[in-house]
Amino acid sequence: MKKYFTAMLLAMLALTDVQAANNDYDENPGGWNFELPMLEVKSAHKNKVTVKGRPNSFLSFGFITGVSQARDVSIDMGQSYEIEWGNVIATRARIGRKDFLRIGLGFDWRNYRVTGFKRFAKDEQGIITMQDYPEGTEPKFSRIHTFSLSVPLKYYHYFNRKVYFALGPELYFTPYGSLKTRYYEDGLKRKLKSGNVHQNRFSVGVGAEINIHHIGIYYKYNPFNVLQSDYGPKFSSMTVGLKLAL
Repeated sequence: MKKYFTAMLLAMLALTDVQAANNDYDENPGGWNFELPMLEVKSAHKNKVTVKGRPNSFLSFGFITGVSQARDVSIDMGQSYEIEWGNVIATRARIGRKDFLRIGLGFDWRNYRVTGFKRFAKDEQGIITMQDYPEGTEPKFSRIHTFSLSVPLKYYHYFNRKVYFALGPELYFTPYGSLKTRYYEDGLKRKLKSGNVHQNRFSVGVGAEINIHHIGIYYKYNPFNVLQSDYGPKFSSMTVGLKLAL
């Protein structure tokens, strides 16, 4: 995973003309600015030093629901969630007085839970199917967990310095996935766990957000199947949640 991260970092650095990010709407369009989390940039003008900066990285928490789900797959939105640390590093280009393009790199964790009487189960060939719980047991949950590197490319429009709207595609590289099932048997907790769930390693979705003074709401839709179609039941995802700019 380290070599993929390094390659993506070098590619982003190659795109950037390292400059100070600032909030001055009188700045001329053009040029790419490199950004780091919670970076404050000091600039001197006429013997005065000012501190300028724009929130770029963010933390988000959202609830996930399944889309185009196969038979017996029913993702529980109330218990399925996403946690993302986005734009850990980023670069942006001004394309208008209040308009920007920004591309970033972040980390995304997702849990897809089913809480009914069906569970995810993996056989000896690594194929995942939906099966009943063992007879006489009480289900708790069964989930697919994924970890991804996220690369959003967003168009940002600032209505003023505290309010903006963003929209654009998001690329995901998902090197890790796992399966976990919990249930009760004779009053005791049981756990079944497995890695290598044959998750789709590459997918592309779309995201939109509205942010007011560092706090916003966001929406994501990813039409790609979470699992490879030859190894698991089909389901894609939609997420709605809250976002906190850092």
